[in-house]
Amino acid sequence: MLEFHSFQIEDREKLLPFLRRHSQTCNRTFTNLFCWQDFYHTSWAMVNDWLVVRANINGERRVAYIPMSGKETPYYPDIIPLLEEEAARQQQPLSLMGLSGVESALLKEQYPDAFIFDNNRDFADYIYTAEALRTLRGRKYAQKRNHVNKFKSLYSYRYEPVNQKNIHDCLRLEESWLSQHGDDYSAVSEFETIQRALNNFEALELVGGVLYVDDHVIAFTYGSAINDRIFCTHVEKADIRYEGAYQMINYLFAQHLPGQYCLINREEDLGIAGLRKAKMSYEPIQLAYKTSAVRITSEMRDIMHIWGKCFGETDLSVYTFLSRYYFSHCALTEKRDGHVVSMVFMIPCQTVFGNAAYLYGIATEPACQKQGISSKLIRKMLVCCKEAGFRFSFLIPEGPSNVAFYEKFGYYFTQTKARFTNDMDLGTGDKEKDRIMVLPLCDSFQPDNLPEELECTPML
Repeated sequence: MLEFHSFQIEDREKLLPFLRRHSQTCNRTFTNLFCWQDFYHTSWAMVNDWLVVRANINGERRVAYIPMSGKETPYYPDIIPLLEEEAARQQQPLSLMGLSGVESALLKEQYPDAFIFDNNRDFADYIYTAEALRTLRGRKYAQKRNHVNKFKSLYSYRYEPVNQKNIHDCLRLEESWLSQHGDDYSAVSEFETIQRALNNFEALELVGGVLYVDDHVIAFTYGSAINDRIFCTHVEKADIRYEGAYQMINYLFAQHLPGQYCLINREEDLGIAGLRKAKMSYEPIQLAYKTSAVRITSEMRDIMHIWGKCFGETDLSVYTFLSRYYFSHCALTEKRDGHVVSMVFMIPCQTVFGNAAYLYGIATEPACQKQGISSKLIRKMLVCCKEAGFRFSFLIPEGPSNVAFYEKFGYYFTQTKARFTNDMDLGTGDKEKDRIMVLPLCDSFQPDNLPEELECTPML
C-alpha cells in the first residue's frame, strides 16, 4: 500500500533526481508541486525506487498519478500493479498523467493495448530558445521590439532581481491584480500559490525579476529550473496600464537568466484563446505535451465496441473522449449479461447562460435497439442534471429522425450552432450541422435569445 505525504521544503533534494529525469515540462518542477498542492491535493509516495505523485485533475473528478522511476529506463510492471490497487481504492480506473514521450513509448511497449493515450493541446507547454527571448532579433519579433522600445521611451524604469527587500512589492501588485480580476476560487488559489512561492523564494531556489516605473512596481516574474538546460517561468504579472509592461518584463528577465539555460518553458495556455495567441506570438520552437494514459477496463472496451458500430469513428477519437470525459457520475450505461449494451454521456459545459449539460455519445448496441433502453437512460440522466443544478441541457441531433426522437423528452430544435472551445470535435464533424436542441432545466433559463453561435467550454 502506497503511503502518501504532503510536499515539504525539506523533501526537495530527495525528490529532485526523480523529477528532473525525462522531463521538460512544468508539472514536474518541485516549485509547482509544492506551491499548488492545496489546489490539486497533490501528494507523493516513494516505493520500489519509484516516486509517485498523486493529484486531483479534471475539476477534481479524477485522481491521477505521475510515476517517475529512479532508473534511466523505467520498467512499469514494477509500479503499475501497486497503482492499480491504489486507483481501485479510489473507485476509479487507473489514470496516469504528465508522461514524457520516452515514458509513453515504454508504457505502450510494456503494456500493449492496455492503456488509452491522449495529448491535450490545452496543457502543452511552450518552449522557446533563451537567445530569441533575450535578443528579440529578426523580423518575426519586430512587433515585440516595438513594444519594448516604446516602453523605454515612455517610462523611467529600473529592473531588479527578486529579493527579500522587494517581495512585498510583488505581493502588493498581485493583490491589486486580484482585486481587478475577481475573487473566484482559481484566482484566489493562484494568489495563495504566488504567496507561498515568494515566502519560500530562497529555499525553492527561485529566480525572479521586478520591473519598477518611478519607484512603483509594475511587473514581476519568477521561475525555477526544470533541469540544467531548461528554465521554467512559472508566473508573470504586469499592470497593463503601462504600455508594453508584459513584453518588457519578459525581455529583461530572459536577459538576466543564467547563461546555462538555453531553453525557456513558459508553461501552458489552458485553452484560453488570448493566452494562446500571446504565447504563439513569441514563436515557440516546440510544444511539450504531457501525455495522459488511462487503463482500459472491460466496460470501456464495451463502450468502444458500441461506439464503432453506431458512429463508425476511429479508435483515436474514442480514446480521446474516454480519457477526458469518462466519469462514473457523467455516464449512464445499461448492461446485459455483464456487458454494456447502451450508453449516454453528459459533458458539463460553461456558456454565457451558465452551466449546461451536453448529452453526447447516446447509442445502443444494434441488437438491443427499439427496446426503450436509450429513452430510459436519457430520462434518468436529465433528472441527474436537474438535481445537479444545470440551467439547461443541449444536444446535437444527427438527422431529422433524431430530432423527432429527442422532442419526446422536451428538447426543441434551434438554429444555434455549438462551438466547443477545445481541440476535440464534440459535434457531428460538420460545423454547419452542429445546430443544437435545447431543454430548459430551470425556470430562469429563457432560450428565446440564443445567439447564432453558442460558445461551449467543456469542463474537464
